[in-house]
Amino acid sequence: MMNIALVGVGAVGAVYARLLHDNPDVQLYCMMDAVRKTRAVEEGIYVNGERVPLTFATPKEVDVPIDVIIFTVKNPQMQAAVTFVEPLVGEDTALLSLLNGIDSEAVIAAQYGESRVLYGLANGIDALKKENKISYTHPGILYFGERDNRALSPRVERLAHVFSESNIPHAVPENMEYQLWHKFMVNAGVNPVTAIMRATHGALRDSMDLLHVTKSAMREIVLVAQAAGIPLAVEEIDTFFTDVWTQVGADGKTSMLQDIEAGRTTENEYFGKRAAELGKKYNVATPVNDMLYHLVRAMEHPTD
Repeated sequence: MMNIALVGVGAVGAVYARLLHDNPDVQLYCMMDAVRKTRAVEEGIYVNGERVPLTFATPKEVDVPIDVIIFTVKNPQMQAAVTFVEPLVGEDTALLSLLNGIDSEAVIAAQYGESRVLYGLANGIDALKKENKISYTHPGILYFGERDNRALSPRVERLAHVFSESNIPHAVPENMEYQLWHKFMVNAGVNPVTAIMRATHGALRDSMDLLHVTKSAMREIVLVAQAAGIPLAVEEIDTFFTDVWTQVGADGKTSMLQDIEAGRTTENEYFGKRAAELGKKYNVATPVNDMLYHLVRAMEHPTD
């Protein structure tokens, strides 16, 4: 039996919660504060039209050792989430972040130490969330592991087995830092362009003009990554759109577009702004990312 705590039952978190819940060898706790817990118990969480009988709990209500804590919140909530789960962190607890960007692992390490960190990301998932109802057609692939997985650690092997038994598509790359940068490259282009243009996955896929802007932003990230010593290649941009983007549902929406439509704070600071900061650090120009950042910011803060 593996005891797992999941923080953030949003679009991505709810999909994985449903799959983990169906595994009899997993005891899953969906962590939230008392107010959110009361609402979740009353209203439930629905995935593809089915109410999932999840266990909702506050940290003080969990009285078993937690093996893994999985974070599926958004970047603006990460620091608070990491502090929130402190009562759950035992001697052998691992903490796995599936957030976008390249900074959330450092937030965990700063509070609990590098040895507790498992690196991760969700790629290609096309979940949509409307209030307590989540729908998806493609679960994507969950990439996770230690920073270096040339030799698998026991905790990675054990968690990989749990994911397999839970029917969660997953992979353990040798170099997780590279994988995080690859996702960062995708997010920096796809998220702001779709948010600004209110474009679904299919609309982006079908527009040569939107693809041109998106790929231009992604190319800047490749150059920044290379300057930082990360072996990204420009060719991987087209590979992503050929191998991954063709698999997501045409009516799906990126997380940033969903945030804009719902009036929520986006992760713009962790994409465009972070790209600009890294560009300055490594002396790489990022004009497309700069422009996209300010356009999204203008949408969020029209009077600033």
